Amino acid sequence: MTNLTRVIPIVTALILIMAMVIIAHAQAFPPPGPSTTPQYFTCTEIISNVSGSNLSHVIVWLRLNNVTTPNGLLYLLDQMYYNLSSPYYHEFITPQEFAEWYSPPGYVFSYITGLATEYGLVVNYTFPMLIEATGNASAVDNFLTALQSAPSNITQWVLAGECIPIGYFYVNSVMPSYKPQYVAIPLNTTNVSSVLTTNVTVINGVPMQIRYHKAEIWLPKGLEFIYDELPLFSSGYTGQGLTIAIVDAFGDVNFTLASQYVYQNVACNDLATFDSIFHLSPPASCTIIYPTGTPVLTSSDLSTAEGWSYETALDIEYAHTMAPGAKILLVISPTSGDDLFTDIEYVVAHHLANFISLSWASPEDAYYIPPVSYNLLYGYDEIFMQAAAEGIGVFAAAGDWGAFDLFVSPIEPSVWYPASDPWVTGVGGTTLYGNITNIMTGRVEYAWDWNSHYMWGSGGGYSFAFNETPGQEMIHIVYERTFVYEPDLGVYFYTVEHRGVPDIAADADPYTGVLLIINGELSPYIWGGTSLATPLSAGMTTTIQSYLYGTGIDYTIGDLAPNLYLLYYYHPSQFYAWGSAYPTSGFISGIPGAMFVTLGGENGLYWVIQGQWNPVDGLGQINAYGLAHLLPYITPRYFFISQIQIG
Repeated sequence: MTNLTRVIPIVTALILIMAMVIIAHAQAFPPPGPSTTPQYFTCTEIISNVSGSNLSHVIVWLRLNNVTTPNGLLYLLDQMYYNLSSPYYHEFITPQEFAEWYSPPGYVFSYITGLATEYGLVVNYTFPMLIEATGNASAVDNFLTALQSAPSNITQWVLAGECIPIGYFYVNSVMPSYKPQYVAIPLNTTNVSSVLTTNVTVINGVPMQIRYHKAEIWLPKGLEFIYDELPLFSSGYTGQGLTIAIVDAFGDVNFTLASQYVYQNVACNDLATFDSIFHLSPPASCTIIYPTGTPVLTSSDLSTAEGWSYETALDIEYAHTMAPGAKILLVISPTSGDDLFTDIEYVVAHHLANFISLSWASPEDAYYIPPVSYNLLYGYDEIFMQAAAEGIGVFAAAGDWGAFDLFVSPIEPSVWYPASDPWVTGVGGTTLYGNITNIMTGRVEYAWDWNSHYMWGSGGGYSFAFNETPGQEMIHIVYERTFVYEPDLGVYFYTVEHRGVPDIAADADPYTGVLLIINGELSPYIWGGTSLATPLSAGMTTTIQSYLYGTGIDYTIGDLAPNLYLLYYYHPSQFYAWGSAYPTSGFISGIPGAMFVTLGGENGLYWVIQGQWNPVDGLGQINAYGLAHLLPYITPRYFFISQIQIG
C-alpha cells in the first residue's frame, strides 16, 4: 500500500467526523419557529436600574389563530402572491376580515386586558397579534408576573410579554435594540452651500450630480433620472393618490429645544425646505402621527433622539424624491424599542398607507443570545403577514455592516431584522456611478462592498429564524456557504433552505451618496446606507403603482419581492437591463428590463452573482420604467394571454 492510499482513508474519515460535528452543532441551533413556552421580560430584567415609577409600555405578543391549518393564513398568502391561477391572487383582504379570521379567541383579550386594568394599567390597543398598555414600571412588572400564572387556555396564546420603559431604553438594556441604518462622510468645507455649485453635471438645465473630490453626490433629480423614473413622471405618474408611511423613533427633533429636553418635531418643515432647495414638485404632503405617544427627551436618550433625527430626514426626503406626488405619513415612536412595531401595526390595522418604509434594524442573532427572545421575531412577523394580506408593501433596510453583527465579540455572521422577515422586501446597498452627458450616459452599479476600515457594506446572508420564501424556493436561490460559524453562540448554522437576504438593493455607498436637510439647513455630510436605499425603493415602487392604477391596470403590488421572483421565473429574458451605457435620450423614453443588474462586489462573506439572486444585493436594483411595464405580465389577464401565445 502506498503512502497516498494510506492517507485517503484517514482524510475521508476526518471529513466524515467533521461533517458529523458540524451537523451536531447545527442541530443545537433553535429551529425556525417560535418556542411553545412564552418568553417574558420585565422592566427590571431589561434595565436593572429602572425606577419603579418610570412610565413604561407593556406589549403582550399573541399567537394568531388559523395560521398553518389547511386553508389558513399562510395558505392564503401563498395564493395571493404566488399562484397566478388562484381566485385569491392579488385579491387582498380588509383589516376587519383579518381580525375576524385570525385573531385569538375573544376570551384571551378579555382576560389579559382585565388583568392589565386590575394592576392599574391603561390599555392602549388590542390588535390581532398584540395588546399594548401603559403604566409605571412596577405595575408593568406586577402585571407580567401575574400573567405568567394565568390559566393554560390563556398562556397557550401568548408568545411573549415585554416591558418598554419610556425615555430610558438604552440604559443598561439587555434587549435587542433598533439602530438607524445610515452612514455619512464629511464634506470638509466651511461653506456647505458652495458644494451645490461645484462641478455639477447639468442635463437640459437640470442638476443631476456633483463630483466632489472622491465622491459622486447624487442630487434628487439625478436619482430620478438614473433609476429611469422620468418617462413615468412625464406621463403624470408620480405616486399621486398613494401614501408612503415612514416609521421611525423620535422623529426629526429641533436640536436647540432638545438640548433643553423640550420635544419638537420639525420633519415636515425640513421636507418643505428640501423641496425648495432641490426644486421638487409638487410640494410634499407631510403628516405626522404618534400612535404610541409623543417622545420624552431625557439625558439618557437625547443623543439617541438626535441620531434618529438624521434617519427621519433621510427617510422622508428620499421617499418623497422618488414619489413626489405621494403623501408622506411620518409615524413616530417614543422609543427605539418595540413601540416601533406597535406603530407599524397601527398603520396596517387602520390601512393608512400603501407602502411602508423601515430604515432601521437589529441583528437577528441578538434574539438568540441569552436572554433568548426569538419569540419576539414571530410576533413581529405576524404584523408583516397582516400587511401582506392587506396588500401593503413593506420595505426594510438590510443593514450597513456587511454580512456581520458588529455588536458582539468576536464579530459573527448575521442578517438584520426586519429585512429578514419573509413578508418584507429586504433592501441591500450599492455603489452607483454615473457618467452623464447630453449624448450618452454610463450607468454602473456595484455592490456596496464590505470595507474593513469603515466596517460598512451591504447587509445580507441567510436568516436564522425563517425559512426561504416561496419565491426564493421557486427560483432556487444559491447558498454560497452551506455552514457559517457563530462564535458567540458556539454553533454552526446550516443556511440551506433559510430565507435569503436581501431581495433588492439601491444606492447606499456614502461616496455615491446624497445631501440632507436637517433642522432647516444643508448638512455638512454626504449621506448613505441602506437607510437611503430603502426609501428610494419604496418611493420607486409607489410611482410604479400609480402608473398601474393610472393606466387602468387593476393590480395592487403589495409586497414587492414576490412579484419580482415571479417575473424572474416566468420572464427571465426580459428581467434585466444589462447595459452599462445608454443614449441619454433612453432615460427620457424608457429602458426595457425590470431590474438593473449588480455588476459585482461582496459584503465580507458573500459575493455578487451577476444576473442571479445573491446574498449581497438580491435580485438587483429597480428600473422604474422597465418594472412598471413588465409587472402587467404577471397579472392574470396578461399572463394567460401570453401563455396562450407561447403555446
